[in-house]
Amino acid sequence: MQLDSLASAASNIDDNFRQKYSLLLRGSDSVASHVAERIRLWQLASAEELKAEFPFTQYEQQLSDWQTRNQSPPVSSAELAAAVADYVALCRAAKLPDNQSFWQRELAAATASQTVEKKVQVDSAVSARLLRDEWQKALDKARAEWELERISMLRRQFMEELEAFLQLLQQLHQQLEMLGLDPGMFLDLSKGNLSAQEIERFKRWATYLANDPGVRSLCDLLGKLRQLELSERIERAQVRYTQDIELPDINSREEIIGIRLGRDIEHVLPSELALLADPETSILFDLKYVESRLMCFDMQGIQRVQQHHQKEELRSVEEAAKQGPMVICIDTSGSMSGMPETVAKAVALFIAGKARQQKRACYLINFSTGIETLDLGDDFGMEALIKFLGMSFHGGTDAIPALDHALGVMQSEAYERADLLMISDFIMAGLPGQLRQQIEQQRTHGNRFYSLVVGNCFMTQRLTSLFDHEWVYDPHSSQIHELIGFQRKLDGRPENHSA
Repeated sequence: MQLDSLASAASNIDDNFRQKYSLLLRGSDSVASHVAERIRLWQLASAEELKAEFPFTQYEQQLSDWQTRNQSPPVSSAELAAAVADYVALCRAAKLPDNQSFWQRELAAATASQTVEKKVQVDSAVSARLLRDEWQKALDKARAEWELERISMLRRQFMEELEAFLQLLQQLHQQLEMLGLDPGMFLDLSKGNLSAQEIERFKRWATYLANDPGVRSLCDLLGKLRQLELSERIERAQVRYTQDIELPDINSREEIIGIRLGRDIEHVLPSELALLADPETSILFDLKYVESRLMCFDMQGIQRVQQHHQKEELRSVEEAAKQGPMVICIDTSGSMSGMPETVAKAVALFIAGKARQQKRACYLINFSTGIETLDLGDDFGMEALIKFLGMSFHGGTDAIPALDHALGVMQSEAYERADLLMISDFIMAGLPGQLRQQIEQQRTHGNRFYSLVVGNCFMTQRLTSLFDHEWVYDPHSSQIHELIGFQRKLDGRPENHSA
Protein backbone atom coordinates (compact mmCIF):
# COMPACT_ATOMS: atom_id res chain seq x y z
CA MET A 1 0.00 0.00 0.00
CA GLN A 2 2.74 2.42 1.03
CA LEU A 3 4.80 1.93 -2.14
CA ASP A 4 1.74 2.15 -4.41
CA SER A 5 0.54 5.35 -2.74
CA LEU A 6 3.96 6.95 -2.90
CA ALA A 7 4.48 5.94 -6.52
CA SER A 8 1.08 7.39 -7.40
CA ALA A 9 1.88 10.63 -5.54
CA ALA A 10 5.29 10.92 -7.26
CA SER A 11 3.70 10.36 -10.67
CA ASN A 12 1.08 13.00 -9.89
CA ILE A 13 3.78 15.50 -8.88
CA ASP A 14 5.74 14.82 -12.07
CA ASP A 15 2.67 15.24 -14.30
CA ASN A 16 1.69 18.44 -12.47
CA PHE A 17 5.06 20.13 -12.97
CA ARG A 18 5.52 18.90 -16.53
CA GLN A 19 2.22 20.48 -17.44
CA LYS A 20 2.70 23.72 -15.50
CA TYR A 21 6.37 24.31 -16.47
CA SER A 22 6.40 22.61 -19.86
CA LEU A 23 8.40 25.34 -21.65
CA LEU A 24 11.06 25.48 -18.94
CA LEU A 25 11.47 21.70 -18.70
CA ARG A 26 11.48 21.16 -22.47
CA GLY A 27 14.00 23.98 -22.94
CA SER A 28 16.53 22.63 -20.44
CA ASP A 29 17.42 18.95 -20.12
CA SER A 30 19.42 19.68 -16.97
CA VAL A 31 16.39 21.26 -15.25
CA ALA A 32 14.12 18.39 -16.34
CA SER A 33 16.64 15.83 -15.05
CA HIS A 34 17.03 17.78 -11.80
CA VAL A 35 13.26 17.82 -11.20
CA ALA A 36 12.96 14.09 -11.95
CA GLU A 37 15.84 13.31 -9.58
CA ARG A 38 14.35 15.43 -6.78
CA ILE A 39 11.01 13.64 -7.15
CA ARG A 40 12.78 10.27 -6.99
CA LEU A 41 14.69 11.28 -3.86
CA TRP A 42 11.50 12.62 -2.29
CA GLN A 43 9.81 9.26 -2.87
CA LEU A 44 12.68 7.38 -1.21
CA ALA A 45 12.89 9.79 1.72
CA SER A 46 9.12 9.69 2.22
CA ALA A 47 9.14 5.87 2.31
CA GLU A 48 11.77 5.95 5.05
CA GLU A 49 9.84 8.59 6.98
CA LEU A 50 6.59 6.64 6.80
CA LYS A 51 8.38 3.56 8.08
CA ALA A 52 10.08 5.40 10.93
CA GLU A 53 7.10 7.49 12.10
CA PHE A 54 4.27 4.92 11.88
CA PRO A 55 2.33 5.62 15.12
CA PHE A 56 0.81 2.15 15.51
CA THR A 57 4.03 0.15 15.64
CA GLN A 58 3.23 -1.02 19.18
CA TYR A 59 -0.14 -2.47 18.11
CA GLU A 60 1.50 -4.05 15.04
CA GLN A 61 3.90 -5.93 17.35
CA GLN A 62 1.04 -6.96 19.62
CA LEU A 63 -0.83 -8.37 16.63
CA SER A 64 2.28 -10.29 15.55
CA ASP A 65 2.55 -11.80 19.04
CA TRP A 66 -1.14 -12.73 18.96
CA GLN A 67 -0.77 -14.42 15.56
CA THR A 68 2.14 -16.46 16.94
CA ARG A 69 0.08 -17.42 20.02
CA ASN A 70 -2.78 -18.63 17.78
CA GLN A 71 -0.49 -21.21 16.25
CA SER A 72 -0.44 -23.13 19.58
CA PRO A 73 -4.05 -23.52 20.84
CA PRO A 74 -5.89 -23.65 23.14
CA VAL A 75 -6.03 -19.98 24.20
CA SER A 76 -7.00 -19.23 27.76
CA SER A 77 -9.76 -16.77 28.59
CA ALA A 78 -7.23 -14.49 30.29
CA GLU A 79 -5.07 -14.35 27.15
CA LEU A 80 -8.13 -13.66 25.02
CA ALA A 81 -9.20 -10.85 27.37
CA ALA A 82 -5.73 -9.24 27.19
CA ALA A 83 -5.72 -9.47 23.39
CA VAL A 84 -9.20 -7.93 23.17
CA ALA A 85 -8.00 -5.06 25.37
CA ASP A 86 -5.05 -4.44 23.01
CA TYR A 87 -7.37 -4.58 19.99
CA VAL A 88 -9.81 -2.09 21.55
CA ALA A 89 -6.90 0.22 22.39
CA LEU A 90 -5.81 0.17 18.71
CA CYS A 91 -9.35 0.96 17.51
CA ARG A 92 -9.63 3.90 19.92
CA ALA A 93 -6.18 5.23 18.97
CA ALA A 94 -7.05 5.01 15.28
CA LYS A 95 -10.59 6.31 15.88
CA LEU A 96 -12.17 3.15 14.49
CA PRO A 97 -15.28 1.28 15.79
CA ASP A 98 -14.17 -1.30 18.36
CA ASN A 99 -17.39 -3.43 18.73
CA GLN A 100 -16.68 -3.63 22.44
CA SER A 101 -20.12 -5.09 23.35
CA PHE A 102 -19.58 -8.00 20.94
CA TRP A 103 -16.21 -8.85 22.45
CA GLN A 104 -17.61 -8.65 25.98
CA ARG A 105 -20.13 -11.35 25.06
CA GLU A 106 -17.33 -13.45 23.54
CA LEU A 107 -15.30 -13.11 26.73
CA ALA A 108 -18.32 -14.08 28.83
CA ALA A 109 -18.83 -17.24 26.76
CA ALA A 110 -15.11 -18.08 27.11
CA THR A 111 -15.35 -17.93 30.94
CA ALA A 112 -18.43 -20.21 31.21
CA SER A 113 -18.80 -23.15 33.70
CA GLN A 114 -16.26 -25.98 33.64
CA THR A 115 -19.12 -28.46 32.77
CA VAL A 116 -19.00 -27.19 29.24
CA GLU A 117 -15.21 -27.00 29.11
CA LYS A 118 -14.87 -28.61 25.66
CA LYS A 119 -17.37 -26.23 24.10
CA VAL A 120 -15.62 -23.29 25.78
CA GLN A 121 -12.28 -24.33 24.24
CA VAL A 122 -13.88 -24.51 20.80
CA ASP A 123 -15.51 -21.09 21.26
CA SER A 124 -12.22 -19.59 22.51
CA ALA A 125 -10.34 -20.85 19.42
CA VAL A 126 -12.99 -19.39 17.10
CA SER A 127 -12.96 -16.09 19.00
CA ALA A 128 -9.16 -15.97 18.88
CA ARG A 129 -9.11 -16.42 15.08
CA LEU A 130 -11.90 -13.88 14.63
CA LEU A 131 -10.03 -11.40 16.83
CA ARG A 132 -6.86 -11.98 14.81
CA ASP A 133 -8.67 -11.24 11.52
CA GLU A 134 -10.49 -8.17 12.84
CA TRP A 135 -7.29 -6.90 14.42
CA GLN A 136 -5.46 -7.21 11.06
CA LYS A 137 -8.27 -5.38 9.25
CA ALA A 138 -8.26 -2.57 11.80
CA LEU A 139 -4.47 -2.22 11.62
CA ASP A 140 -4.50 -2.17 7.80
CA LYS A 141 -7.22 0.47 7.77
CA ALA A 142 -5.39 2.56 10.37
CA ARG A 143 -2.17 2.33 8.38
CA ALA A 144 -3.88 3.25 5.09
CA GLU A 145 -5.66 6.30 6.55
CA TRP A 146 -2.52 7.51 8.35
CA GLU A 147 -0.28 7.00 5.31
CA LEU A 148 -2.68 8.79 2.97
CA GLU A 149 -2.85 11.76 5.31
CA ARG A 150 0.91 11.76 5.85
CA ILE A 151 1.73 11.37 2.14
CA SER A 152 -0.66 14.20 1.34
CA MET A 153 1.16 16.47 3.81
CA LEU A 154 4.63 15.45 2.56
CA ARG A 155 3.50 15.92 -1.03
CA ARG A 156 2.14 19.39 -0.30
CA GLN A 157 5.35 20.46 1.47
CA PHE A 158 7.56 19.11 -1.33
CA MET A 159 5.48 20.71 -4.07
CA GLU A 160 5.59 24.09 -2.31
CA GLU A 161 9.38 23.88 -2.08
CA LEU A 162 9.85 22.74 -5.69
CA GLU A 163 7.25 25.24 -6.90
CA ALA A 164 9.18 28.14 -5.36
CA PHE A 165 12.37 26.95 -7.02
CA LEU A 166 10.81 26.51 -10.47
CA GLN A 167 9.04 29.86 -10.23
CA LEU A 168 12.43 31.47 -9.68
CA LEU A 169 13.88 29.72 -12.75
CA GLN A 170 10.77 30.70 -14.72
CA GLN A 171 11.33 34.35 -13.82
CA LEU A 172 14.95 34.20 -14.97
CA HIS A 173 14.34 31.97 -17.99
CA GLN A 174 13.69 34.76 -20.50
CA GLN A 175 16.84 36.70 -19.60
CA LEU A 176 18.98 33.56 -19.54
CA GLU A 177 17.58 32.38 -22.88
CA MET A 178 18.47 35.71 -24.54
CA LEU A 179 22.02 35.37 -23.21
CA GLY A 180 22.38 31.78 -24.40
CA LEU A 181 22.67 30.48 -20.83
CA ASP A 182 21.02 27.30 -19.58
CA PRO A 183 18.63 27.85 -16.65
CA GLY A 184 20.18 24.67 -15.26
CA MET A 185 23.18 26.74 -14.13
CA PHE A 186 20.98 27.91 -11.24
CA LEU A 187 20.04 24.43 -10.05
CA ASP A 188 22.09 24.84 -6.90
CA LEU A 189 19.91 27.78 -5.85
CA SER A 190 17.83 25.10 -4.19
CA LYS A 191 20.74 24.49 -1.80
CA GLY A 192 20.55 28.01 -0.45
CA ASN A 193 17.93 30.64 0.27
CA LEU A 194 18.23 33.71 -1.90
CA SER A 195 16.45 36.81 -0.70
CA ALA A 196 14.07 38.74 -2.93
CA GLN A 197 16.58 41.60 -2.99
CA GLU A 198 19.36 39.31 -4.28
CA ILE A 199 17.09 37.88 -6.95
CA GLU A 200 16.12 41.38 -8.09
CA ARG A 201 19.79 42.35 -8.25
CA PHE A 202 20.54 39.40 -10.49
CA LYS A 203 17.54 40.17 -12.71
CA ARG A 204 18.79 43.75 -13.07
CA TRP A 205 22.22 42.53 -14.21
CA ALA A 206 20.75 39.92 -16.55
CA THR A 207 18.25 42.39 -18.04
CA TYR A 208 21.02 44.91 -18.63
CA LEU A 209 23.06 42.24 -20.40
CA ALA A 210 20.11 41.14 -22.52
CA ASN A 211 19.05 44.64 -23.58
CA ASP A 212 22.38 46.42 -24.13
CA PRO A 213 23.78 45.47 -27.56
CA GLY A 214 27.24 46.82 -26.73
CA VAL A 215 27.64 44.66 -23.63
CA ARG A 216 26.30 41.59 -25.42
CA SER A 217 28.69 41.99 -28.33
CA LEU A 218 31.53 42.53 -25.85
CA CYS A 219 30.61 39.34 -24.00
CA ASP A 220 30.52 37.42 -27.27
CA LEU A 221 33.92 38.84 -28.18
CA LEU A 222 35.44 37.89 -24.83
CA GLY A 223 34.04 34.38 -25.17
CA LYS A 224 35.79 33.91 -28.52
CA LEU A 225 39.22 35.24 -27.59
CA ARG A 226 40.85 31.85 -27.18
CA GLN A 227 39.17 30.51 -30.29
CA LEU A 228 40.62 33.38 -32.33
CA GLU A 229 44.18 32.43 -31.38
CA LEU A 230 45.20 29.69 -33.78
CA SER A 231 48.59 28.05 -33.75
CA GLU A 232 49.98 26.52 -36.92
CA ARG A 233 52.66 23.87 -37.11
CA ILE A 234 54.18 21.53 -39.70
CA GLU A 235 54.29 17.86 -38.81
CA ARG A 236 55.23 14.60 -40.51
CA ALA A 237 52.26 12.32 -40.77
CA GLN A 238 51.88 8.74 -41.91
CA VAL A 239 48.93 8.84 -44.30
CA ARG A 240 47.16 5.61 -45.18
CA TYR A 241 45.73 5.33 -48.67
CA THR A 242 43.28 2.75 -50.00
CA GLN A 243 43.22 1.80 -53.69
CA ASP A 244 40.86 -0.52 -55.58
CA ILE A 245 42.67 -2.80 -58.08
CA GLU A 246 41.40 -5.53 -60.42
CA LEU A 247 43.00 -9.00 -60.33
CA PRO A 248 42.27 -12.16 -62.37
CA ASP A 249 40.10 -14.74 -60.67
CA ILE A 250 41.03 -18.22 -61.97
CA ASN A 251 38.10 -19.78 -60.19
CA SER A 252 35.58 -17.74 -62.14
CA ARG A 253 34.46 -18.25 -65.77
CA GLU A 254 32.85 -14.96 -66.69
CA GLU A 255 34.57 -13.73 -69.90
CA ILE A 256 36.39 -15.19 -72.97
CA ILE A 257 39.97 -13.96 -72.93
CA GLY A 258 41.50 -16.17 -75.66
CA ILE A 259 42.09 -19.70 -76.96
CA ARG A 260 43.88 -22.51 -75.17
CA LEU A 261 44.50 -26.23 -75.68
CA GLY A 262 42.59 -28.60 -73.46
CA ARG A 263 39.69 -31.02 -73.37
CA ASP A 264 36.91 -29.03 -71.71
CA ILE A 265 34.03 -30.20 -73.89
CA GLU A 266 31.79 -27.32 -72.77
CA HIS A 267 34.37 -24.76 -73.97
CA VAL A 268 35.51 -26.52 -77.19
CA LEU A 269 35.45 -24.36 -80.33
CA PRO A 270 32.68 -25.18 -82.87
CA SER A 271 35.35 -25.99 -85.54
CA GLU A 272 36.64 -28.74 -83.29
CA LEU A 273 33.17 -30.10 -82.67
CA ALA A 274 32.65 -30.25 -86.44
CA LEU A 275 35.20 -33.10 -86.57
CA LEU A 276 32.59 -35.33 -84.98
CA ALA A 277 30.29 -34.96 -87.98
CA ASP A 278 32.43 -37.27 -90.16
CA PRO A 279 33.40 -40.80 -89.00
CA GLU A 280 36.81 -40.41 -90.55
CA THR A 281 37.63 -37.12 -88.76
CA SER A 282 36.02 -38.18 -85.48
CA ILE A 283 39.09 -40.36 -84.86
CA LEU A 284 41.16 -37.15 -85.02
CA PHE A 285 38.82 -35.52 -82.45
CA ASP A 286 39.25 -38.49 -80.12
CA LEU A 287 43.02 -38.35 -80.48
CA LYS A 288 43.14 -34.58 -79.74
CA TYR A 289 40.83 -35.11 -76.75
CA VAL A 290 43.10 -37.81 -75.30
CA GLU A 291 46.14 -35.59 -75.77
CA SER A 292 44.30 -32.45 -74.42
CA ARG A 293 44.98 -30.68 -77.68
CA LEU A 294 41.46 -29.54 -78.48
CA MET A 295 41.18 -25.78 -79.02
CA CYS A 296 38.98 -24.39 -76.25
CA PHE A 297 37.82 -20.95 -75.25
CA ASP A 298 39.97 -19.59 -72.37
CA MET A 299 37.62 -18.15 -69.66
CA GLN A 300 38.32 -16.22 -66.47
CA GLY A 301 36.75 -13.66 -64.11
CA ILE A 302 37.88 -10.38 -62.53
CA GLN A 303 37.92 -9.64 -58.79
CA ARG A 304 38.27 -6.19 -57.18
CA VAL A 305 40.61 -6.03 -54.21
CA GLN A 306 41.35 -3.08 -51.86
CA GLN A 307 45.06 -2.50 -51.46
CA HIS A 308 46.35 -0.44 -48.51
CA HIS A 309 49.64 1.39 -48.36
CA GLN A 310 51.15 4.19 -46.25
CA LYS A 311 52.95 7.32 -47.30
CA GLU A 312 54.76 9.91 -45.21
CA GLU A 313 53.68 13.51 -45.85
CA LEU A 314 54.37 16.97 -44.44
CA ARG A 315 51.17 18.64 -43.30
CA SER A 316 50.23 22.08 -42.00
CA VAL A 317 48.08 21.67 -38.88
CA GLU A 318 45.92 24.39 -37.32
CA GLU A 319 44.88 23.95 -33.71
CA ALA A 320 42.48 26.10 -31.79
CA ALA A 321 43.70 26.62 -28.26
CA LYS A 322 41.47 24.89 -25.72
CA GLN A 323 39.13 26.97 -23.62
CA GLY A 324 41.06 27.18 -20.41
CA PRO A 325 40.34 28.56 -16.96
CA MET A 326 39.61 32.22 -16.29
CA VAL A 327 40.49 34.75 -13.60
CA ILE A 328 38.19 37.80 -13.44
CA CYS A 329 39.18 40.90 -11.44
CA ILE A 330 36.25 43.27 -10.78
CA ASP A 331 36.81 46.83 -9.56
CA THR A 332 34.21 47.70 -6.89
CA SER A 333 35.81 50.92 -5.68
CA GLY A 334 33.97 54.19 -5.13
CA SER A 335 34.78 55.50 -8.62
CA MET A 336 32.91 52.51 -10.14
CA SER A 337 29.71 53.27 -8.21
CA GLY A 338 26.53 53.34 -10.29
CA MET A 339 26.32 52.28 -13.93
CA PRO A 340 30.03 51.25 -14.33
CA GLU A 341 29.71 48.79 -11.44
CA THR A 342 26.48 47.38 -12.88
CA VAL A 343 28.16 46.88 -16.27
CA ALA A 344 31.24 45.29 -14.70
CA LYS A 345 29.20 42.84 -12.63
CA ALA A 346 26.87 42.01 -15.51
CA VAL A 347 29.83 41.09 -17.71
CA ALA A 348 31.43 39.13 -14.86
CA LEU A 349 28.17 37.29 -14.22
CA PHE A 350 27.85 36.38 -17.90
CA ILE A 351 31.43 35.11 -18.16
CA ALA A 352 31.16 33.19 -14.89
CA GLY A 353 27.91 31.62 -16.09
CA LYS A 354 29.47 30.62 -19.40
CA ALA A 355 32.51 29.19 -17.63
CA ARG A 356 30.27 27.13 -15.35
CA GLN A 357 28.18 25.96 -18.31
CA GLN A 358 31.35 24.92 -20.19
CA LYS A 359 32.83 23.34 -17.04
CA ARG A 360 35.78 25.73 -17.08
CA ALA A 361 37.48 26.74 -13.86
CA CYS A 362 36.78 30.37 -12.97
CA TYR A 363 38.23 32.52 -10.19
CA LEU A 364 36.65 35.84 -9.16
CA ILE A 365 38.44 38.69 -7.39
CA ASN A 366 36.59 41.78 -6.15
CA PHE A 367 38.99 44.60 -5.36
CA SER A 368 39.18 48.20 -4.17
CA THR A 369 41.79 48.76 -1.46
CA GLY A 370 41.46 45.11 -0.40
CA ILE A 371 40.28 41.97 -2.15
CA GLU A 372 37.58 39.34 -1.77
CA THR A 373 37.84 36.07 -3.73
CA LEU A 374 35.59 33.24 -4.86
CA ASP A 375 36.86 30.08 -6.58
CA LEU A 376 34.13 28.83 -8.91
CA GLY A 377 36.12 25.63 -9.33
CA ASP A 378 35.02 24.64 -5.83
CA ASP A 379 31.64 23.17 -4.97
CA PHE A 380 29.95 26.53 -4.71
CA GLY A 381 26.32 27.53 -5.08
CA MET A 382 24.99 30.15 -7.46
CA GLU A 383 23.74 31.83 -4.31
CA ALA A 384 27.37 32.36 -3.27
CA LEU A 385 28.22 33.84 -6.69
CA ILE A 386 25.37 36.36 -6.61
CA LYS A 387 26.19 37.39 -3.04
CA PHE A 388 29.84 37.73 -3.99
CA LEU A 389 29.03 39.96 -6.95
CA GLY A 390 26.76 41.97 -4.68
CA MET A 391 29.76 43.20 -2.66
CA SER A 392 30.66 46.89 -3.01
CA PHE A 393 33.58 48.37 -1.14
CA HIS A 394 33.20 52.01 -2.24
CA GLY A 395 36.78 52.84 -1.27
CA GLY A 396 39.90 53.72 -3.21
CA THR A 397 41.34 51.69 -6.08
CA ASP A 398 44.42 49.53 -5.65
CA ALA A 399 44.84 46.90 -8.37
CA ILE A 400 48.19 45.66 -7.06
CA PRO A 401 46.80 43.18 -4.45
CA ALA A 402 44.31 41.81 -7.00
CA LEU A 403 46.93 41.28 -9.72
CA ASP A 404 49.42 39.87 -7.24
CA HIS A 405 46.83 37.39 -5.96
CA ALA A 406 45.81 36.51 -9.53
CA LEU A 407 49.42 35.75 -10.46
CA GLY A 408 49.61 33.45 -7.45
CA VAL A 409 46.46 31.66 -8.57
CA MET A 410 47.99 31.13 -12.03
CA GLN A 411 50.82 29.20 -10.40
CA SER A 412 48.37 26.47 -9.35
CA GLU A 413 47.75 23.46 -11.55
CA ALA A 414 44.04 24.20 -11.91
CA TYR A 415 44.70 27.65 -13.42
CA GLU A 416 47.62 26.98 -15.73
CA ARG A 417 47.30 28.94 -19.00
CA ALA A 418 44.41 30.90 -17.47
CA ASP A 419 43.04 34.05 -19.09
CA LEU A 420 42.82 37.12 -16.85
CA LEU A 421 40.22 39.81 -17.43
CA MET A 422 40.36 43.01 -15.36
CA ILE A 423 37.18 45.11 -15.39
CA SER A 424 37.69 48.62 -14.04
CA ASP A 425 37.55 52.33 -14.83
CA PHE A 426 41.33 52.28 -14.29
CA ILE A 427 41.32 55.45 -12.25
CA MET A 428 44.34 54.27 -10.32
CA ALA A 429 48.05 54.72 -9.90
CA GLY A 430 50.59 52.94 -12.09
CA LEU A 431 51.87 49.45 -11.37
CA PRO A 432 55.35 48.74 -9.99
CA GLY A 433 57.95 47.43 -12.42
CA GLN A 434 58.37 44.15 -10.56
CA LEU A 435 54.68 43.30 -10.94
CA ARG A 436 54.80 44.13 -14.64
CA GLN A 437 57.81 41.84 -15.03
CA GLN A 438 55.90 39.03 -13.31
CA ILE A 439 52.99 39.55 -15.72
CA GLU A 440 55.38 39.42 -18.69
CA GLN A 441 56.96 36.26 -17.31
CA GLN A 442 53.54 34.64 -16.82
CA ARG A 443 52.65 35.48 -20.41
CA THR A 444 55.50 33.25 -21.58
CA HIS A 445 53.71 30.31 -19.87
CA GLY A 446 50.66 30.76 -22.09
CA ASN A 447 48.60 33.09 -19.90
CA ARG A 448 46.73 35.97 -21.54
CA PHE A 449 45.82 39.31 -19.94
CA TYR A 450 42.80 41.36 -21.05
CA SER A 451 41.22 44.53 -19.73
CA LEU A 452 37.83 46.18 -20.04
CA VAL A 453 37.76 49.92 -19.29
CA VAL A 454 34.26 51.00 -18.28
CA GLY A 455 33.69 54.71 -18.98
CA ASN A 456 36.01 57.25 -20.58
CA CYS A 457 37.95 58.54 -17.56
CA PHE A 458 41.05 56.41 -17.37
CA MET A 459 44.80 56.70 -17.11
CA THR A 460 46.35 58.85 -19.79
CA GLN A 461 49.60 56.88 -19.61
CA ARG A 462 48.69 53.49 -21.02
CA LEU A 463 50.58 50.35 -20.06
CA THR A 464 51.06 49.23 -23.63
CA SER A 465 52.87 46.02 -22.67
CA LEU A 466 50.55 44.94 -19.87
CA PHE A 467 47.44 43.68 -21.69
CA ASP A 468 47.15 41.55 -24.81
CA HIS A 469 43.85 43.25 -25.61
CA GLU A 470 42.18 46.24 -24.04
CA TRP A 471 38.70 47.58 -24.71
CA VAL A 472 36.96 50.77 -23.63
CA TYR A 473 33.21 50.50 -23.19
CA ASP A 474 31.10 53.66 -22.96
CA PRO A 475 27.80 52.69 -21.24
CA HIS A 476 26.09 55.84 -22.51
CA SER A 477 26.66 55.14 -26.21
CA SER A 478 27.14 51.34 -25.98
CA GLN A 479 30.26 51.74 -28.14
CA ILE A 480 33.31 49.53 -27.77
CA HIS A 481 36.79 50.64 -28.80
CA GLU A 482 39.95 48.58 -28.75
CA LEU A 483 42.93 50.58 -27.52
CA ILE A 484 45.64 47.96 -27.39
CA GLY A 485 46.20 44.92 -29.57
CA PHE A 486 49.47 43.76 -28.10
CA GLN A 487 49.34 40.33 -29.66
CA ARG A 488 48.46 41.86 -33.01
CA LYS A 489 51.54 44.09 -32.80
CA LEU A 490 53.78 41.13 -32.03
CA ASP A 491 52.36 39.20 -34.98
CA GLY A 492 52.57 42.22 -37.29
CA ARG A 493 48.83 42.20 -37.86
CA PRO A 494 46.83 45.45 -38.28
CA GLU A 495 44.91 46.73 -35.27
CA ASN A 496 41.15 47.03 -35.28
CA HIS A 497 39.98 50.20 -33.55
CA SER A 498 36.26 49.81 -33.98
CA ALA A 499 33.70 47.71 -32.22
